[in-house]
Amino acid sequence: MKSKYPESKISVKNNRLIWYGEIKPTALSRLYKIKIICERGNKPKVFLYGNHIEGIERTDFPHKYHKDEIKQEVQLCLNMPYEFNYSLRIIDTIIPWTQEWLYFYEIWLLTGEWLGGGHTP
Repeated sequence: MKSKYPESKISVKNNRLIWYGEIKPTALSRLYKIKIICERGNKPKVFLYGNHIEGIERTDFPHKYHKDEIKQEVQLCLNMPYEFNYSLRIIDTIIPWTQEWLYFYEIWLLTGEWLGGGHTP
């Protein structure tokens, strides 16, 4: 991940890896701050975070596990739990799924409709 996102930061402590990076879903998009937490025995958790998450105050904020307006972060719902295991590379799965989520998030901001599929957790 560091080779594709050299400006990203990685922290490893107590069987927990945290990756901080910025992702752009399209060439015309802005950069979004993303945090991925990987802990032994758990699936990766992906968060959109930062001071300017558009729509975070809305009750219909889409396709998330939870959001925290005070911390300014949203845990994203990217996939079904059975779709990922650690034999898969995060750079080939979680990162593209996050880019896709952000793409549909930008459409939701414009239209108010979530077109990214899936279901509500």
